[in-house]
Amino acid sequence: MKRTIVALLIVTMAAVVIASAASAFTMSEKVVVANSLVAIARAPAGGMTADERIDRVNERLAYILGYERLDPASIRLGTCNGERVISVGNTTLITVTAADARANGTTVEGLAQRWLARARAAIPQARPTPAIPG
Repeated sequence: MKRTIVALLIVTMAAVVIASAASAFTMSEKVVVANSLVAIARAPAGGMTADERIDRVNERLAYILGYERLDPASIRLGTCNGERVISVGNTTLITVTAADARANGTTVEGLAQRWLARARAAIPQARPTPAIPG
């Protein structure tokens, strides 16, 4: 009987650990473009929570898709106020913070390069297509 209880306890604890790891971030913390994951903002920044940051990124993304060039060369990494930023054309998409890098287990530059590569692959795929008449 004790062995059964111990076994059930171990299985339950393992399930809790796995569930916690799987839900380490929510969909609202992800930047998804053309069904591709571009970034996960796991940390607050600029006085905003991670969720608020993603809301702001999505607002910028809507503008970018309507008004900026979407070719990979227009998607670049820069620095603004001492922080690494990914921009599309003249519009900042997202700031890569030290807190983001720590949460992702990497450096700011490493994370910025990863997000940049993903953005360059995904954003051109999101180009709106004109409606075909008739």
